[in-house]
Amino acid sequence: MALRTTAQSPNSITIDEAHLGLVPTNKLALDIPAYWHKFIISNVHGLKRNDVLKILFDYLKPLEFIPLCYTEDAEGAFFFARMCADPVEKFCSDKLTIPNPSDETQPFKLTIVLKYSSTNMVKVDLTENLLSVLQKRFKNKNLCLDKFHDDADLSEFFFLSQPKLLAFVLNVAKNLKPGGIKLSNNEIETLDAFQIMRSGSITSLDLRQNLLRDLAELEYLQHFNLTELWLEGNPLCDLYDEYNYVQQVIKYCPKIEKLDGFLLRQNGVPSFRRNFLCDVSAYEVVNHFLERYFPTYDSKNFIKLETFYQKDALFSLTADFFHKQLSSPSSQVFAYKIYSRNLLLPPHDSTRNLYIGSTEIMRLFNILPRSEHDPYSFTVDVLYHTHKCITLVVTGVFREIPNTERMLGFNRYFVLECRDYTYRIANEQMHVFNALTSQQISAFKKPSIFQEARSPFQRSQMVDTFAIITNLTKDWAKMFLEECHYNLKHAMLLFVDMYKGDKIPLRGFKNADEA
Repeated sequence: MALRTTAQSPNSITIDEAHLGLVPTNKLALDIPAYWHKFIISNVHGLKRNDVLKILFDYLKPLEFIPLCYTEDAEGAFFFARMCADPVEKFCSDKLTIPNPSDETQPFKLTIVLKYSSTNMVKVDLTENLLSVLQKRFKNKNLCLDKFHDDADLSEFFFLSQPKLLAFVLNVAKNLKPGGIKLSNNEIETLDAFQIMRSGSITSLDLRQNLLRDLAELEYLQHFNLTELWLEGNPLCDLYDEYNYVQQVIKYCPKIEKLDGFLLRQNGVPSFRRNFLCDVSAYEVVNHFLERYFPTYDSKNFIKLETFYQKDALFSLTADFFHKQLSSPSSQVFAYKIYSRNLLLPPHDSTRNLYIGSTEIMRLFNILPRSEHDPYSFTVDVLYHTHKCITLVVTGVFREIPNTERMLGFNRYFVLECRDYTYRIANEQMHVFNALTSQQISAFKKPSIFQEARSPFQRSQMVDTFAIITNLTKDWAKMFLEECHYNLKHAMLLFVDMYKGDKIPLRGFKNADEA
């Protein structure tokens, strides 16, 4: 017997706004799996099943709710659920009225029929349809569940943000023995459901663009031998610096080799990393130093720049030229070579071109060409750190001003000493060379302000920004951005087209009542 066509039990109880008091006396029926309860919902015309149920899920968070057999009819729509005492209590607390974000003037209205049918009389089997869809998405030992709820072949709304639904899907999926699972774009907040899969076959897991907020969730993955993991686009990515992020992932996934597409190690051997910190506690000091030092160096403000150096600081400069680079024809290094210190060349004087004292160092900097550094090109290696001394190496690209076609690379080795509770440069070696082709191709290309927002925090910021630019309400700004997958440039183009065509209602703008 199909649930959606089964007859209503004579023992059923109808709950509407006038009969909310009947719920507490029938709460036991809502807590046990013996009954199907029917939910009749109005004001949903024009909305698809997934849209309506997604609104209900968002309204009920963090409560779990599994609606089945969603059916549209002349009155609106209806569906069934069981073991749903907490969601029903939430619905009743708001007098069976649920805000409708697509039309604030037409909220959803619910009527609930308790004990509509017995679960013994009507069985619902989701496994056959689910397995068919999973097999369709299973290729080369990899199971793709990206935006799984949007699959048109699913008979039900499998929104994997619901832990019970995710556990059910994974329980069926384990029969396929996948080596990798892609679970991106499912609004997953917890990985507790992975406890259902005790198979050690999973080596790759893609969890991009979800809502994971704590790396402790990876504890549920410890029984897998993961070598590849993607977490990019989750809120937790905004909570950790690079060093702690990697270390925490390794703690839970000790065999990890690739994280967010970056190779951490290969066959157990650590690989190159863009930035290296021998001690994470050096992060704040080094970051503060770099953010202040290079802008000051480029400004030629020598009074301020000298304060970065100890009075008895040492400085030396070397320079080299590489042939067959894009920069070779235009970026000569003569201006630096004449001050270069090379102990192998005569006269063999150890103090020749060794600049002693902050005043002498400033005199040299005044002679050298004016520069502009590209901070996005920097790589930083902290090789040594104590409360008294830090040794770091900064590599990157700069160009001469005003001869911006002169693209140069550099390595600067800093030894910072802490005296009087302040770190200052005690020794510096600077090496300059014409930029390598690989450096020049990507130099001075700042991240675009039109790049897509990934994390919920970035999306929230983009909504605020878009609302300010367009004078739209935040709800309407969010609608534009969602339509364009949070690409600011595309959203702006769509806004301009609709604005020119007078297709945006007055209520979409701020201060509409005053207009």
